[in-house]
Amino acid sequence: MPLGPVNVSGASLYYDDSLAPAGSTTYVTLVLIHGTMFSSAIFRKMIPFAIANDLRLVLLNLRDYPGSTRYTPEELQQLRSSNRDVQSTAIVTRGLEIAEFIRWFIETERIPPISEGSSPGRAFSGGFAVLGWSSGNCQTVPLLAHGDKVPAETRRLFNNYFRTFIFYDMSTTAMGEPAPAGLYSPFRDSTLSGEEKTAAFPLWVSSYWTQLTLPFAEDSESSEFAPVLLARTPANKGIDGSTKDDRYSLFAPTILRMSTQVFADVTDPSVMARSQFFFQHVDRTIYQENIRRAIFDCPLDGENIIWPKVKAHIVWCDMTTGDVAYASNRVKYLAKHYSEGAKNKRDLTFHKLAQANHFMHWDDPERLTKYLAGIV
Repeated sequence: MPLGPVNVSGASLYYDDSLAPAGSTTYVTLVLIHGTMFSSAIFRKMIPFAIANDLRLVLLNLRDYPGSTRYTPEELQQLRSSNRDVQSTAIVTRGLEIAEFIRWFIETERIPPISEGSSPGRAFSGGFAVLGWSSGNCQTVPLLAHGDKVPAETRRLFNNYFRTFIFYDMSTTAMGEPAPAGLYSPFRDSTLSGEEKTAAFPLWVSSYWTQLTLPFAEDSESSEFAPVLLARTPANKGIDGSTKDDRYSLFAPTILRMSTQVFADVTDPSVMARSQFFFQHVDRTIYQENIRRAIFDCPLDGENIIWPKVKAHIVWCDMTTGDVAYASNRVKYLAKHYSEGAKNKRDLTFHKLAQANHFMHWDDPERLTKYLAGIV
């Protein structure tokens, strides 16, 4: 079982590695970090398309997920503490653990550093990119937001390797923003018990919702955005026009096209009660601060932001859940808000992927892998 160390206490993270494309010295290493309940196994369908795109994919399981070290009682107590500073330290620590894993991977696997040219379609070859999917951004964003807390030796190493940070279909939780009033999520359904929320989550999150087709310039605060967002419905319509929850419907939820065994292979429902609900109830201003520091008010190293080469990308799918669509477009609003007077911001680009739900990496892995290869 491949494991990478993340702290001096002996905790480690399980990972899958697509391995370096044979003979390539220009490949980019893309570290993929999963969201809630679904482990990194949900990215495995992308692996067959890595070589053709000169990518090395590293599928990382966060703490408490299969193969990775569970949280200690003390770490769980920090996450559910009533003290904001204690919670903040716990969240920052998760980002630092990811940084430590990547440092270990760079030095163990000797991946190529960033270099100019020599890679078709890329101005720079080599290095690594980090992708956080959905609520995985709760733990990836602190890595970028608190680069000043990364050990100095690792920080210097990353100067030669860290190239891209991707917020892929980020959740409202990871943004620290409340969802618009009236927008449904099983996690906000007060009529459901914790167990019922866990059971309802996979179908809801893997559904295809009617396309959000507002002009690209629109954001979460545009007058038309909320009404259109709230009016969306599941898009899995049968031939007769009725909604059908079966695997043969057009745009059927992703999990309905999985066998029972495959669903079990890519999920770990037990993690919800054990630790994941704590991440959802952390003081939301901590996540807000992390977004601000990661993109708009980055920590400095002297006069320059830490890791100035790193470009940020917001990638969202137009048939994803309302929560995710809102979060991505909320960042777009914030980008406009911070456009004047923000001296320490990071380069940020927005991407909307058409006819894709929250599980594009499973349902359309070839298209997503090729797209990501073009922006890393």
